[in-house]
Amino acid sequence: MSNVSQLFWEEWRRLFANKTIRLVVFVVPLIYMTLFGFLYSEKKVTEIPTVVVDADQSELSRELSRAFDADQTFRVTHMVPTETEAMALIDKGEALVAVIIPNQLEMDVKAGREANVLTVIDGSNMMISNTAVRAANTVTKTVSAGVTLKKMEAHGGWGEEGKKLYTGIDYRYRVLYNPTFSYMSFMVFGLAGTVMQQVLFLGIALSVTQQKEEGTWRSTVAQHSFWAIAFSKLLPYLLVATFNLVLTFTLLLKGFGIPYYGSPGHLLLIGTAFNLAVLAIGFAISFYSKDQLQATQAAMMIAVPSFMLSGYTWPLMSMPTAIAAIGKSLPLTYFLDGVREILTKGHGLSAVTYHLAVLLFMTLLGLFAAYVTYLVQSKKASSAAGETTSA
Repeated sequence: MSNVSQLFWEEWRRLFANKTIRLVVFVVPLIYMTLFGFLYSEKKVTEIPTVVVDADQSELSRELSRAFDADQTFRVTHMVPTETEAMALIDKGEALVAVIIPNQLEMDVKAGREANVLTVIDGSNMMISNTAVRAANTVTKTVSAGVTLKKMEAHGGWGEEGKKLYTGIDYRYRVLYNPTFSYMSFMVFGLAGTVMQQVLFLGIALSVTQQKEEGTWRSTVAQHSFWAIAFSKLLPYLLVATFNLVLTFTLLLKGFGIPYYGSPGHLLLIGTAFNLAVLAIGFAISFYSKDQLQATQAAMMIAVPSFMLSGYTWPLMSMPTAIAAIGKSLPLTYFLDGVREILTKGHGLSAVTYHLAVLLFMTLLGLFAAYVTYLVQSKKASSAAGETTSA
């Protein structure tokens, strides 16, 4: 057997002999593809929360409102009397589309005058805004065509007199927050958060396992308290993560000139909460893992699908309930949503209070898990030290 063949068969045997490598090579891709398959099982964005302003209160306006509610793309959640109230609902995120039906719509259509319906769309998520623009146009034109046919029939079909009476309903739309449908304004914030999370997860996840492989971890656990270890391990990475956060968003906002409307200080606050949550979870992973390979695998299992599951592109409302629940358990979900609220929509801290609370809860949960593991490992280290002394 040649040297190359021998090396090949040795590596082939190692691949199947190592449980961790087998899991990474064969099981992880299957898990991810199954997860992503369920993620997009709805095939398109549906049930977009919609508010309707019916200033006409006519048979035609009610028909139009029913048509939007009947279309699977939209779900009419609010009926309000004024455009101001509708805009307030969009600003708070309680609705993502507003259908503004003007006063005297039916009278204008019947009289052959110009008539139009305005749709206002939250453009901070391009997946939603692109879908809403197309679907709203289809709904409006369908209702308009039905009205036109009724008018034609009432005036003797398709004669010259009927054609003169044709007006229909014009569809108009206005997109908020990202009116130019810029992918630069939309995608790069999400990608930036994903990269920062991945780097931070891998760095902190290896911090403890490196000592385990060097054989110094037991003595560290035996000689130091949990909080001393946590402070010494987490603070350097927090400082680096804060530097990366400032550098990344300075480059995006100033270097590439991406428009933003909120306070950089608020961004720094939610970014710090995000970094703490990632560090705490990665710290717990590092405590639990026996070596760097296992820690890397566990960190990657969380980090890789986070962007897809965060709801930043494909909205959580269009995911199956179980998949959306996974997305809601990830720190990246709350950070990216907070970035969108602050930078894209220009909102203040009141819009991200819930996000901050969840990220801080994740931080406490991660530290608690690490602390429990520390107690177990500390007890083992003490027992091992006692046995050595007795011997």
